[in-house]
Amino acid sequence: MQTQNIPTKVSIKNLRQSGWKVRVLHQRNHFLRNKLDGASTEVAARGGQTEIQLTSPDKKINVSAKAVCSEEDNFSRKTGNAIALGRAWSLVLKSLGIV
Repeated sequence: MQTQNIPTKVSIKNLRQSGWKVRVLHQRNHFLRNKLDGASTEVAARGGQTEIQLTSPDKKINVSAKAVCSEEDNFSRKTGNAIALGRAWSLVLKSLGIV
């Protein structure tokens, strides 16, 4: 892999501009609530997970990492992105033999 495809600052935007394919998947927890007119499903404010999948421009590296939000904490896409991206990028560096 060429070093020109490895950005110096790791962010979703910088990786995409460098030719990396970045997929971000957010999953929220849901719960069933009984109401007068019947049961309905609502999104929980707490808990959930974020998964980031990275594919290198030459398609030789394909990694995935997750960040799971505790049931005690409010779900945050920004925090989940940062944690999952950091974990995925460390897997990229390991596969390149840098770390």
